[in-house]
Amino acid sequence: MTNLSHERRNGVLLSYCSIALRNIVALLLIPFIINRLGISDYGIYSLVSALAGYLIVLEFGLANTTIRFLSVYKASNDKVKESEFISSIVVIYGALTLFVVGVGAIVWFKLPDIFHLSMTTSEIALLQSAFLVLLINVAITLMSNSLTGIISAYQCFRFQKTTEIAVFIARCITVVVCLQAGFGVLAIVVIDTLTNLVHSLIRYVYIKRNIDIKFHAKLPDKATMKEIFVYSFFIALNVIVNQINWRVDNLIVGTLTNSKMLGIFNVGSQLVFSFIAFASAISNIFTPKIVQMVKQNVSSTVLMAQLCTIGRYQMVVLGYIFVVFAIFGELFIHLFVGAEFSQAYWVAFIPMLPFMFVLAQTSTNAVLQALNKHKVRSLLLLVTALGNIAISILLVKQMGMVGAAVGTAVALFIGELILVNIYLYRVVKLNMLYFYRNLIRYSFPVIFISAWIAYMLSNHVAQTWFGLILGCLMTGIIHFMCSYFISLLPAERNEINRIVIRK
Repeated sequence: MTNLSHERRNGVLLSYCSIALRNIVALLLIPFIINRLGISDYGIYSLVSALAGYLIVLEFGLANTTIRFLSVYKASNDKVKESEFISSIVVIYGALTLFVVGVGAIVWFKLPDIFHLSMTTSEIALLQSAFLVLLINVAITLMSNSLTGIISAYQCFRFQKTTEIAVFIARCITVVVCLQAGFGVLAIVVIDTLTNLVHSLIRYVYIKRNIDIKFHAKLPDKATMKEIFVYSFFIALNVIVNQINWRVDNLIVGTLTNSKMLGIFNVGSQLVFSFIAFASAISNIFTPKIVQMVKQNVSSTVLMAQLCTIGRYQMVVLGYIFVVFAIFGELFIHLFVGAEFSQAYWVAFIPMLPFMFVLAQTSTNAVLQALNKHKVRSLLLLVTALGNIAISILLVKQMGMVGAAVGTAVALFIGELILVNIYLYRVVKLNMLYFYRNLIRYSFPVIFISAWIAYMLSNHVAQTWFGLILGCLMTGIIHFMCSYFISLLPAERNEINRIVIRK
């Protein structure tokens, strides 16, 4: 097995360790934070995080652009182009950071006008203070995004995931200590900002010491600027779409309901984000490989075989999570944060159903980006995302917070699963019918078996933590055994065997 294969294998394993750790700790922290802050202050914390996310959109997809361009230059071993690109991207990020901070200052000034009908004066003051701190965090994130792109392009996954885990653990421990000492929302956002700064410094030192890449203080030439921005503009549209689908809902719920409802809505949203992370762990690891395969002009048959393999791997994990949440999710929410959060189940479950299929085909995005054909996809999704805003506003007024989840699910189904797949099939010539026939043939039987087992278990296990854990474990044993023998092809089973015995 080559070094890159080792890196991908370890990267996937560490990614899932990181995701498992993040989700377990997050699940433990959510009720702890709610108990310490109260539902309203927790809602404010989720809102200010969403507002900070809107500002990060203004980086225009340059982090993804960095991975794409560096993967291409690395494949051709063009050190000169590589150095020129890094120099350009650092200068561009510096200018963008100044721009984003300026926009953030305007948003900070307008917060009282936006939320004066749904929040008290003290809640707005807290929102403004927390947002000011997170604005600094946004600036740090933007300036360090190029570092993340370099590490991903060079496929240094072990370092990347190990440091992410270490920084996350340090952050959580500090948050618990500060909340135990009586601090509030401001303490959490300060901790988030400081840990982000430390993480950025660690990545910078690693690149300087371990990656043969040069930084130069050089203004980008017009040709480089044009190439970067033409490519990244449509990546940025995709980022904006994700922000609309997953962050604007917080704003809609926050302005049309109240901070308590926003806190409940955020619990459901966090469960969806966790669901997304499990698929991203595999697709992010394979993105550089997909880009290089496209640039090397591999046959469409070989490329589609790789996309189907990634899709099957993703469905093994996503199918299990979807099944246990569908059957045991209400019990979990009731036990974990209380019966008053019961609506969080529907906030998570409704968009989770179409998202399972969207996430299974995430690797097709890397193909579009490598071919520089991601523009139409971004425009299609932007239209459906704007429709999501209109639908969500209407439905939240009629149905409450669940209406926002319905609007997102409709946008995902129409945009990602209908319009984008038509484009991939007819224009890009990716045989998505073959892709979904593979999923139906190899993955769906396991999901149906697991769902039936989980449903039967739910009628017999006690409605307690022990019963919940027992039901999830027994379902997991059946699901992963069936996945190994039914969902995966012989070559994929051999790869799993090599990972387990570490040959």
